Amino acid sequence: MAPELTQLDDIFRQVARKFPEVTDWLCPIRGLLMEDPVKAEDGFNYERAAIQTWLEASDVSPQTRERMGKLLEENICLKGVIQQFKAFLKDGVREVTLAWTHGGLTDNTKRKVTLAPSDVESISRKEMCQELSKFFKELDPVEDLLHSTLDGLKVPKIVVVGDESAGKSTILEMLAMLPVFPRNARCCTRMAIHLRLRRTPGVSRATLTVSSAKGETKDVSMDMPQENGWLLVEEQMKRLQQELSEGSKIISDKKIIVEVHRPDVPCLDLVDLPGMVQSPPDKARQIEAIYEQQLNDDKSNGNQCIYLAVVAASGQAQPHTKKSVEFIVKHGLQGRTCGIFSKCDENNDADALRALTLGECTEDGESAESLGGIQLANGWVATMLKAPNGEHFKHHNFERIYLQQKQEADWFENPMVPDRKKHFASLLAGRAAGVFALVARVDAGYLKHLQENWKEFAVRRIFEKEAEAEFRLQLLGVVEDVDERQRLAQQEVQRRLGPDSEMTTMRNAFVKEVINETTEEQVRQVLKDFASGYSCEAHNFREVLKNKKDELMSILENVLKEMQACMVDKVQDILLASSKLCKDGVSDFNICTGSLRLYKQGACKSQWDVQEKLKEERIIQLCCYRDYVQAIVREHEKVCSQTMRNLREAGQEYINLLVDRRSPYLQVKSSFRHGKRKDSSDSRVVIQTDGHRDFVDDFLVCCLEHVPHPEQQQDLYKCIEVGAETPEARADFERLQEVRGLVKTARESVIRALAIGEDELQQMRWKFEVDQYAKEDAKEDLQMADVHHMEAESERATPASSQPRSAAPVAGPDLQEKCEEAADEVASARSVTSSGDTWGDTWEPVTSHSASTSEARPPSPSSVQEEKKPVEAKKEEPKKDEEEKEENEEEVTEEEFGFDWEAD
Repeated sequence: MAPELTQLDDIFRQVARKFPEVTDWLCPIRGLLMEDPVKAEDGFNYERAAIQTWLEASDVSPQTRERMGKLLEENICLKGVIQQFKAFLKDGVREVTLAWTHGGLTDNTKRKVTLAPSDVESISRKEMCQELSKFFKELDPVEDLLHSTLDGLKVPKIVVVGDESAGKSTILEMLAMLPVFPRNARCCTRMAIHLRLRRTPGVSRATLTVSSAKGETKDVSMDMPQENGWLLVEEQMKRLQQELSEGSKIISDKKIIVEVHRPDVPCLDLVDLPGMVQSPPDKARQIEAIYEQQLNDDKSNGNQCIYLAVVAASGQAQPHTKKSVEFIVKHGLQGRTCGIFSKCDENNDADALRALTLGECTEDGESAESLGGIQLANGWVATMLKAPNGEHFKHHNFERIYLQQKQEADWFENPMVPDRKKHFASLLAGRAAGVFALVARVDAGYLKHLQENWKEFAVRRIFEKEAEAEFRLQLLGVVEDVDERQRLAQQEVQRRLGPDSEMTTMRNAFVKEVINETTEEQVRQVLKDFASGYSCEAHNFREVLKNKKDELMSILENVLKEMQACMVDKVQDILLASSKLCKDGVSDFNICTGSLRLYKQGACKSQWDVQEKLKEERIIQLCCYRDYVQAIVREHEKVCSQTMRNLREAGQEYINLLVDRRSPYLQVKSSFRHGKRKDSSDSRVVIQTDGHRDFVDDFLVCCLEHVPHPEQQQDLYKCIEVGAETPEARADFERLQEVRGLVKTARESVIRALAIGEDELQQMRWKFEVDQYAKEDAKEDLQMADVHHMEAESERATPASSQPRSAAPVAGPDLQEKCEEAADEVASARSVTSSGDTWGDTWEPVTSHSASTSEARPPSPSSVQEEKKPVEAKKEEPKKDEEEKEENEEEVTEEEFGFDWEAD
C-alpha cells in the first residue's frame, strides 16, 4: 500500500540511504524537497523563493562562497522528476525510473534511479531526527495551539567530548544529518559549537551567531545554507583565530551557535567541544576551561546533559588512556554517558574492539577492563564514518553524509576481512554497530529526559488549555439543547427584568427622582403664584391659565420622555449586556451583568471557583439570541407605549380640569369684591388654589399609577420562543468547539507519546485542581498582605493625634513570609501578571452589543429651572455612592488575571 504523503520526509530519507544521489532534489539552503527548483549562476539548483531571499542579502554563492549574479533559470526537468516521485509515493504500485541532470560543479552529468514499491513500503531504520521526532509528531497537528507549551520545554542537550581528531564533529554531523560542523582536516574544532535544533512546522531556516561564551553578547549573526553551513562555521572560526595573538589559537571566551528551525527535527541541542590534548600545556588549560564552563552550565540546569565520549579506535582502542574519558570518570558522568568508538576501519584487532564495545572477554579470555575498557551506563557503540574522497563532495554534502551512512552499514554488515566478519556479527546482534545503534541509545536518553523534565509540565499545560477552552465555551453562553435554552433564557430574562432586577432599581430611581422630586418641584413652581393669589386683568384670565396649562403639559411630556428613556430604551441594553467575569474588592470573583451579580458575595474566591459553579449551572448569553431579545423588546415597547398613552390622556385630563373655569383646584375671585374695595373700577381677578383639593397630589398619583412595575410584565416573554443564536455566535461556538477538540487531541497525543497511564493521569489532574485552589489562596494572602501593608504605611504617615483609636492590623514579616511560602509550595502559584497568553479575552464574549447598564438612574429632566438647585444637591449623594461602588467593582482583564502561560 502506498504511504501517505505526510510520511514524505521519512520515506525520502530512506530512499536517500539507498540512493544518495536523490539529495540533488533538496534545496541547499532549506534542506527540503524543492517544489519550484531553479538553476543559479553558480550551477547549483535551489528552491526559487529560498535563493531569491538569499540574493537579496548577499552576492556570494551559498555553495561555493564565491561571488555570483542574480540570474535564475527554471529547472523544468528537475521539477518534473520531483513531482513524479511524489506521485509515485501517493499512487504508484509499480516501479518508476527517474532521470535528471546533476547540477553543481559536475554540471550536465546524467543521473538515474529506479524505485520499486519495496523501497518505500517500510522504514527499517531511522535517523536521530526521525527517531527523536516521534513525540513531536504526535503534537504537530496541534502545534499552534500548544506553541507556548513547546516553548516551555527545557531542551535536552547532547555534549560530545573526545581527544583531538577523534572524530567528534563527524559523529554530531551524522546524528543531525546536517553538515554544519568543521570537517577540514587542517581545521579542528577550536571553540565550542552549539547546534540548536528547533521543531518549527512550516519553516526551514538556519542561522549562525557568534556570541560570548555565556551568551550575553552577540558578535555576528547571519543566515546560513544547510548543505554547506560548515564553510561559514570554519570562516568564522578562522576569523576569530586571526584576532588572537600567537599561541594555541583556542577560543574560550566565545562560542558559535547554529540554530536550525525545521519541520522534521526534534527540540535538541548538540554541543561540539574542542578535542582535549595533553600538550602544549597552555592549549590544554584553555580547552579544560571550556570543558569546565560546560560542566557549570550543566550543573546550573540540573545536570540534564547527555554525554557522548568519542574514542578513536585506530590501531588498538584503549579508552582508559584518553583524556576525554578521564574527564568523564573524574566528574562522575558515567551514568549519563554513551561511549563511541570512531574510525573503526583503522582498527587492527576486531576481537578486542568487540570485547571493549560489548563489555565481554576476548577469545583469549582477556576482560574488557584489562584492555582499558571503561564501563558506562549507556554502553559503547562502534562506528565507521569515513568520508568519501573527491572534490565533488566538498559541495554536495547532503549526498556525502547519506553515502557515509550507506557505506558504514555495508562495512559492518559485509566486512571484507574474515576476522571482522565474525566479531562484527556480534556487534550487530548486540545493536552496538553503526550510527543507527547510537541513535537508539540517544533516543532512550531523550525519552528519559522528557519523562523526568517535561511530562508533568506538558500535561499541566494541557489541563490549563482544557480549562481555558471549557471556560470560554461556558461564558460564550450558547445553548444547543432547545428545552434547556428556553428554560435558561426565561430564567435569565427574569433575573434581568424581574422584581429583583436592575429594572426595579431603575423604576425606583425614576419614581424617586423624576416623579417625587423633580416633577413635584416643577409643578409646585408652576402653581406657586396661585398659592398666595395671582392677580391679573379679567380679560387675561384665560391666557394666564392657558400658559399654566402649557407649562404643565411640558412637565407631563418630560415625564413621558424620561419614562421612555428609563423604562423602554434601556431594556434592550439590559437584555443585550454581556455577562463577564469580574473581581469585586480584593478577593471576590463573580459573573457580572451590569450591576447584577450571579453569585452571592463571598461565594467565589477565585476564578476556579467561578468555573466550577458554571459547570454546575451553565449560563446563557442573551446577546447571542438577538431575535429573542428583539421580540421581548417589541412586547415591552407595546405595553409601555400603551401605558404612556394612558398616562398622557389621564395627565391631560387633570391639567384640563385644573384650568377649567369650574376647576375644583382653583378659585377665581373678583379683586374688588375680595380686596380692599377702594377702586370700584377694578376689573382684575385673583386666581388662588383651593385648599380643599391639592392638584400636585392628584397629578403625582396619576403619574405613579401609570409607572410600569416589573411584576406586571413577567408574563410578557414566557410565550416567546428563543430561537437560534446569531451567525456570529454560532461561528464562535463552532470555533471554540474545534479548539476544545484540538486540546483533546493534544492531550491524547501527549498521553500516547509519554506513555501516561490512566491512574497517573488522574493523579496529575487531581494535583492540578488542588494547585489551582492553592494558587488562588496564595494570591489572596499576598493581596491582603499588600492591603494591610498600605494601611499600615498610611497610619504611620498620619500624625498620632489624628489616628483613630483602633488601628488597622499591620502585615508583618511573618504574614509576608507565610504568603511567600504558600506561593512556593505550588509551582504554578503566581502573582497577578501581565501575561500575553491568558484567559483575558475569555471574559469578553464575542458581541458588538455589550452596553453597560451600570447607571440605572435616568438623566435629570432638562426643564428643571435654577430654583431646583437644592434638589440637585440632594441628588449628588446617591451618585457619589454609586461611584464608590463602581470603584470596588473591577472587571478582570487580560492584564490582570488568568492562567500564567509562562514556563514555571
